[in-house]
Amino acid sequence: MIGLSLLTLPLVLPRLLGFQVYSVLTPSMVPALPVGSAIYAKSCNPEELAEGAIITFSLGSATELVEVHRVVQNDTQKREIITKGDANAQPDVTPVAYGRVTGEVLFSIPLLGAVSTALHSVGGIAVCIAIFALACLLWAFADKIKKRERFK
Repeated sequence: MIGLSLLTLPLVLPRLLGFQVYSVLTPSMVPALPVGSAIYAKSCNPEELAEGAIITFSLGSATELVEVHRVVQNDTQKREIITKGDANAQPDVTPVAYGRVTGEVLFSIPLLGAVSTALHSVGGIAVCIAIFALACLLWAFADKIKKRERFK
């Protein structure tokens, strides 16, 4: 249980500090952000984003999906950003309006995103419940044995 708690700490604690935590699902940002990485983004002022910054932005109002790409150009006059995935040959076709920018990526942890995705799945939740139940049963069993040995 302690191990499971320690594993989830990097996924929960940053949210309390104002970070959004996402999992990298595609290879568009390889090698900077490998698939399965957990990325930590914090709200930012889009006008202050410099070329080379990695940002998160919504894909549109009809979806909750977020994309992660690098800033190629920040056009403060048009209030939009040209982005590009590191592994992509060309910049993205559609500029990102300032209103769609959700944050700037400040750091990442490789593989933790894959663990987070697994923990949030039905199977992952079932495994966590099973581990907790097994720990409780073992605790009760150990307590019962300890009491039995005291009365001998």
